[in-house]
Amino acid sequence: MAQLRVYLCNDYAGLLSCDNQQRFSFQYDLKWIAKKNVPPLSLSMPLREDAYSNEKARPFFTNLLPESTVREVVARRIGVSPRNEFALLEALGGECAGAVSLLLRGVSPEKQSGYRELSPEKFHEIIQELPKKPFLAGEDGIRLSLAGAQDKLPVYMKGERVFLPQGSSPSSHIIKPGIKGIGGSIRNEAFCMALAERIGLTVPHVHVITTPDELYVIERYDRFCDEKGKVSRIHQEDFCQAIGLMAETKYEAEGGPSLADCFSLIDRFSTNPVLDRKALLEWIMFNYFIHNADAHAKNISLLLTPDKIRLAPFYDLMCTGVYEGINERLAMKIGNENRSQWIRSRHWERMAKEVGIGAKFVLRAVKEMADQIERAAAEIAVRQQAIWGPSLIVSQIQKIITRQVKYTRSSMG
Repeated sequence: MAQLRVYLCNDYAGLLSCDNQQRFSFQYDLKWIAKKNVPPLSLSMPLREDAYSNEKARPFFTNLLPESTVREVVARRIGVSPRNEFALLEALGGECAGAVSLLLRGVSPEKQSGYRELSPEKFHEIIQELPKKPFLAGEDGIRLSLAGAQDKLPVYMKGERVFLPQGSSPSSHIIKPGIKGIGGSIRNEAFCMALAERIGLTVPHVHVITTPDELYVIERYDRFCDEKGKVSRIHQEDFCQAIGLMAETKYEAEGGPSLADCFSLIDRFSTNPVLDRKALLEWIMFNYFIHNADAHAKNISLLLTPDKIRLAPFYDLMCTGVYEGINERLAMKIGNENRSQWIRSRHWERMAKEVGIGAKFVLRAVKEMADQIERAAAEIAVRQQAIWGPSLIVSQIQKIITRQVKYTRSSMG
């Protein structure tokens, strides 16, 4: 039976096993359970002595891996099947989302740890080769993984200097090149994230590198960097992991979580459900106004610390409505409607009832966001143009927002 030792914040938490039929099991270490004020690996796997079977263990761990084409390319790089998820975790699991590191027996978190500085030329070369070498899979000493179907690279940054984490050393930032076939994706996401912050949503700091490559840079919210530059991990998991669902079911239409399921998760586990419910409602409204049809359950997460569980800052906010050929239906229905341009007052009222929020409160919140988002978008557009130059995609997003505001006002009076 193959095994990987599971660490949280560099402390041994338990053992992940895989039998010859590719069935997972996970068992917490008794010393981890005996500690005071330690978080579980997942809310879907509370602390206990008995092992968790494949049904519970597989969703959490496989949700740490990249998806779709990125996973297939990684698998080819390391010479395994894309379906051999344990082998992928063994190859990539040194630095994952949250505080998780997966290591072979006899390998400590400190072994081969450290950072390798990249020259500007080498950094450019790595970015150019990223589609063929996702996460630099197969390179000696590099074990990086992030969920999703997009090319990205976890790095440690100190000012403008860029470093590759070695072994299980934590990264501080995530670098994203433009998405192939989706023009303007970098400026799209940078604009939407800045707009979200401007109107009150909590998001990590982001910026754009313009030379020699245009790149999107996001500061990791699941990392803490002290004054000396030392990076520590903060544990987190996305809503699919917390509910115990595979990444393949992240969309509601494919059996994934609904908005009611997301609110229920907050009600059951958040240490401040009032604030987190309000924040989640703002996320729903914001995605409606920017027409983000890809706001699924893996794009919301919870932070798990010894003393609290809270909704994480929001990420992957992007207007998908500007692109032809991308499904326009929302990933999660609002009042049983997933066509953005069809949503009216009655759908917001129905959603309010489903998630246990007063309908008047929801309608007032939607109107308030409608009243401020166009002006805020104009401010952000001017600010970003001054820094990074003009962007056609930003102008197109502003038109989408204006359209959504118009629909909202016409349906609500």
